[in-house]
Amino acid sequence: MKVFISWSGDTSKRVAECIREWLPTVLQTIKPYFTPSDIEKGTRWSSDIAAELDSSMAGIFCVTPENINSQWLMFEAGAISKKVENSLVCPILIGLETSDIHGPLTQFQATLFEKSDFKRLISDLNKANNSNTLEEGVLHKVFEQFWPELEEKVRDIIKKSSDRADIADLRSDRNLLEEILDLSRALAIQKSGGFKAHKELNRLISEFLTAFDAIFNVDWTHTQLCLEDSKHFINQNGTFIHPGVNDEGNNWGNRPYLLNSYRELIAYIEKHNIDIQTSFL
Repeated sequence: MKVFISWSGDTSKRVAECIREWLPTVLQTIKPYFTPSDIEKGTRWSSDIAAELDSSMAGIFCVTPENINSQWLMFEAGAISKKVENSLVCPILIGLETSDIHGPLTQFQATLFEKSDFKRLISDLNKANNSNTLEEGVLHKVFEQFWPELEEKVRDIIKKSSDRADIADLRSDRNLLEEILDLSRALAIQKSGGFKAHKELNRLISEFLTAFDAIFNVDWTHTQLCLEDSKHFINQNGTFIHPGVNDEGNNWGNRPYLLNSYRELIAYIEKHNIDIQTSFL
């Protein structure tokens, strides 16, 4: 079972790294996913995250005083909770109490970073892992053996964090919004046929840009003449895109190429409900 581990900020990241390393020692068949170290070199960031969100059955969200208002954590939590009705969304409170939580994360059962609460979380993950569930007795022994190691590491992180109160590594609002927009588009493309379909979108964009360059750059002198004498090429009630004439080429070189590539691109965007504005209004 895949478990997506989400973080934002330096403290949250270091805690997430500890949990990622520790979790498989207790639940050996759990496969944690943690960014950015789990992204293969050369892989497009947004598509990789989209695929992992789509295939994860549980999400652990490391919430700290630094990132308690992080829109990124909210976005990833919502992505997992909407994917599967019985998916687990598990905020872990680092240096926080349940009373500190507000906003969308209040709809999920938060876990304090203390032994009994964390053990209950591990038990829930174990039960959700239907095909490889450990017996409770075995889980208890393994947890008791390895808990002190995780507790010591995380307590040390919290202490160092409180000593310096450094939030320089928080993702900027601008970067955050750009990442969310990029990921939203990637998820939309994935729902419409996966990232193989994205290659088709790239092809259509390339065709359109090439045709646009041909008309308004390479053929500009001829295009100017056609525009100046447009009554022969565009109907009185028409436009460049919808000329309203039987022969849209009519000795205007590459114009049919441009019009066809434009219409194919628009049709693809609308068919797959991609979040790209296609008109002025």
